[in-house]
Amino acid sequence: MSNESLSYLDDLEIYVACNDVAAITDWLSSAFNHFEVVRSSKKGCKFRCGQAGSDGHGMVVLNAGRTGFTSIWIDSKDTPWRDDVDMGRAAFAALNREVRCVESAWTKGDDPDQWLQINAEGEQLIQWVTEET
Repeated sequence: MSNESLSYLDDLEIYVACNDVAAITDWLSSAFNHFEVVRSSKKGCKFRCGQAGSDGHGMVVLNAGRTGFTSIWIDSKDTPWRDDVDMGRAAFAALNREVRCVESAWTKGDDPDQWLQINAEGEQLIQWVTEET
């Protein structure tokens, strides 16, 4: 994986062992200068966000890909976090729930099942198969 390409990422995504959409959106609301839920459903929500404005958007998806984890995806560079790991650390600190994210930007030849796990025991690389074979 390449850390050099992290500054070029247009989006962030983490997975959290939390199915409390209100707790997640409360955390996001406190992290962004601008945050607004624009649509909610039993599967999660869509939102607008940003530090300088509300140009970014994202989604909270419960049980994403039947993993048991909630996906938090933000399609914007205008965030308080540099990369997925920063966002994951902030989510763990705020929600006190296990977080999984990619350690760096994907590059050809990377193991798609290698994830960084953040929990009360610290941070470690794990193998997390998220698709059925």
